[in-house]
Amino acid sequence: MKRSDIARLRLDNQRLAHASFNTPAEVVRWFGAIQSQDLTSSLCAIGLRMRTATEALVEGALDTGSIVRSWPMRRTIHCMAAEDVRWMIRMFAPRGIARMRPYHRSMRITAGDLTRAGKVFESSLARGARLTRPELYERLNDSGVATTMPGIPLRGLHLIVHWAQAGLICLAARRGKQPTFALLEDWTPRGRDLSGDDALLELATLYFRTHAPATVKDFAWWTSLPMAEAKRAVHLAGDLLKSTKIDAVEYWLPRHAPAASSGPLPILLLPAFDEYTVAYADRTCAADESVLRSISHGLAPNILVNGRIAGTWKRTLLGNATVSVSTTLLRILNRREQIGLTQAAERYAAFIGRKLIADKTSKPRTRMQKGKPQR
Repeated sequence: MKRSDIARLRLDNQRLAHASFNTPAEVVRWFGAIQSQDLTSSLCAIGLRMRTATEALVEGALDTGSIVRSWPMRRTIHCMAAEDVRWMIRMFAPRGIARMRPYHRSMRITAGDLTRAGKVFESSLARGARLTRPELYERLNDSGVATTMPGIPLRGLHLIVHWAQAGLICLAARRGKQPTFALLEDWTPRGRDLSGDDALLELATLYFRTHAPATVKDFAWWTSLPMAEAKRAVHLAGDLLKSTKIDAVEYWLPRHAPAASSGPLPILLLPAFDEYTVAYADRTCAADESVLRSISHGLAPNILVNGRIAGTWKRTLLGNATVSVSTTLLRILNRREQIGLTQAAERYAAFIGRKLIADKTSKPRTRMQKGKPQR
């Protein structure tokens, strides 16, 4: 295997080369977890992997609870399949909570504050209630648990994240533009019950079937597991995985993984924090290190051409249900690539239910449509 094969295989395994899923839950179940601190971006990430998708369809899966958003790992919101939420949160909760203690001390959050906040959440969200963050903040403040202090504006959010990591609450359906919170026990039915080595084995299986070829270091980054535990997970999955060395670096992939696909690849508008970049400690498969530093280490909304980042993009929502897509290119695109970029922008516009307004061409450091972008 050559280094140039890595991108093609990752595109195949992440279902970006050929979208193959029919429902949002199928996408999330395939990955195990998809980063989702920016809701709009994660809806797009899921939709890119579906044969036919709209933003409303993907968010509908969140509204019904077939996929769930919470904070399982890396102190970051992820989308998970409903049946995987509990075991994944339980797997990462003790370590994630421990890592937050220094932050809690700096915010003067005591053990008593956490306990009182948990009781407030339990009573406020009982019997299927759904409350927004401001509504939860109001109840915390009324109970004597301050959500802000001088110089500590995010105290309330840290209380919410703690109890999400502890498996008490999760994000639920939006009310208007505001996400609501619910008791996890009420919002989603009990699913698979994994722990210990079974959970480690499942994590390794999920990660390497969807992100391979990847290194143990990549896996440790994605899961936030210590290297020793990440290596143990790979060892547990030994019968299911195989390794190969590329430029003296050991990569892992499923033992019976098919060969890389062939044929032309679509030009893709990846959303911010897409798994194609965010899920790896080493992102140089997608762009050179010097380039990554100039584009938010690959975490910005990226234009992907043949598995490599060719630029970044932004959207501007306009009146009359229209949208423009502006680009900042890293190189000049040929005619075929320009056509592919326009088609990708049209697909994105259709996904969010708008009509595209865009120039026919885009050159490095120019914009397809002028206007202040909105996320």
